[in-house]
Amino acid sequence: MSTKRSICLLAIFTVAGFASANPVNGIYFDTPGCDTNGNRQAREELGTIIFPSDELISSSSSQTTLASCATDNPGMPNYLVSITNLSGQEWVDLFYVADVGTGISNFDGEAASAAAPGMFEEAFRIDSVGVNRPLVFESMTFDGVFEVGETWQFILQDFTSAFGGAPDDFSSLDFAGASTGIPGVTDSTGSIVQFLVPAPGSMSLLAMGGLLAVRRRR
Repeated sequence: MSTKRSICLLAIFTVAGFASANPVNGIYFDTPGCDTNGNRQAREELGTIIFPSDELISSSSSQTTLASCATDNPGMPNYLVSITNLSGQEWVDLFYVADVGTGISNFDGEAASAAAPGMFEEAFRIDSVGVNRPLVFESMTFDGVFEVGETWQFILQDFTSAFGGAPDDFSSLDFAGASTGIPGVTDSTGSIVQFLVPAPGSMSLLAMGGLLAVRRRR
């Protein structure tokens, strides 16, 4: 990774922090993928087993023939992942972020954690608009708000795991290259992360613009 890109990443991660029970820090940006979501910063992560109660979800999955983007390979398995909100609060702007070793084809962009700034992994917004529509079911109001007690179902297209993990395993803290579990107990393949658009004119937005410029010149 170039020195200039490293400086840009450090600038972003320095100004991108938010307070939470188990705060995450990092970025999302669009790549040539299915949809455009704009530059974003990580705020919260939801997960199972080892997550605090105010970020807790349950999850399950099953194989499906449904697809969410035109990049679907009919020769590879798709999965329908179910998550239920046990956190006691509602959430918006949730993204799926792949762990290292996980592959999907319905990605919108890439994301990286501040704890592993050089390791970008595929990511998509869990929604039902645009070209990529992974969100196919909401048990309450179909409005893109993950309400208290609500169950969502979304598609992981052409899912692969180099380590044999399950599509619905969200049992590790942090995301992308910094995703860490408990050896022998958790085998996470992805993360559910809230990414918010920075306030216009903020330092973090300017830093993120610098990062994108560096990547385009590579």
